[in-house]
Amino acid sequence: MRTLPKNRDAFNDEEHQQTARPHPGLRLVGRYWHFHLKINGQRSHGSTRCTDLATARKVLEHKRREIVKGQLANKPRVPTVRELVVEWLAINRMTFSKSHIKSSECAMRLWVLPIVGSFLLTQVTLKHAMELRARMLERGCSPHLCEQRIQDPKGSSQVQVRARYITDPFSSSRLRVQQKPRAIVPARQFRAFLDEVDHAAKNPHIAVVLKVMVGLGIREAEALGMRWEWFDPDQKTYIVGKAKGKEARVLPVPEWLWVAIHSMPKTISEWVFPAEDGKPHRAQFCKKALQRVCKELGLGNVTQHRLRATFASLHAEAGTPLSDIQGMLGHKSVTTTMIYIEQTLESKRKAQNTLSQKLGLA
Repeated sequence: MRTLPKNRDAFNDEEHQQTARPHPGLRLVGRYWHFHLKINGQRSHGSTRCTDLATARKVLEHKRREIVKGQLANKPRVPTVRELVVEWLAINRMTFSKSHIKSSECAMRLWVLPIVGSFLLTQVTLKHAMELRARMLERGCSPHLCEQRIQDPKGSSQVQVRARYITDPFSSSRLRVQQKPRAIVPARQFRAFLDEVDHAAKNPHIAVVLKVMVGLGIREAEALGMRWEWFDPDQKTYIVGKAKGKEARVLPVPEWLWVAIHSMPKTISEWVFPAEDGKPHRAQFCKKALQRVCKELGLGNVTQHRLRATFASLHAEAGTPLSDIQGMLGHKSVTTTMIYIEQTLESKRKAQNTLSQKLGLA
């Protein structure tokens, strides 16, 4: 039986010696021992309600076993790559467009699943990702397509990565791809582009949609989803109420575009461009007409999204501040805006001539 010290000072000395000893996970606070644990990134702390060290150690071990048992119970079974792909497609089928889902599904079936479909996600390594890339390059796929196909399984596995159940097996370094000049509608051909659009478009909606994309710099989905209620006739502005970044932005509509939009035959619909079924036109609605226009004018491969880049490039060439271009495009970072701005040959030649004149060489 333990005997108490004869005086209070001796008791305090004995208590100080006891607390001075190292006790991993335990700390004396007042009269009670407190525990502090960190297991697999999860922290837990509190009072053991014990005043003696021996009992506090037992409580500490009990708490440690409870935490480990709880983590194992909550940790889901690691799926195979095939199961993960099926789950990802089912969850995101209503989030992404049908074309994106179809493209991802075909890529998985053709390239990813034959190599690692039966593997558990934890069994997939960087070696398998490199093997997938090498196989695609051998079959004649472009480096750009290889990078896209690597991103598909990487996106579906990010949930498991964020939960820290696995490490990212698709974190390979990106292939260096030679960049090529991207086509836009130059300023000297802009008027001819608008005239050819009116001539080539069989459906009046097609011509106006193309003008909207190049005149407001909005995406194809934002143009096709335009509503009459988002126009302000007094200010002649349009609110992009259905944006990719989920943030509405107000755009001033130039006079020539305002006239083109409001000159269309009116229909009883909330949509500016309704299809026959009353819903907005589907994606790629004006793709073929745009291809015919670009072929006729020799513009190259100007896609619907390159009309957005045309809008940014023409504004930059006209001297519009970069912050204003960023706001109209709806970008959160000016770095993204710079990707859209293409310098035309005319602007580069003008810059060269200006420099030559300043140097006295012209």
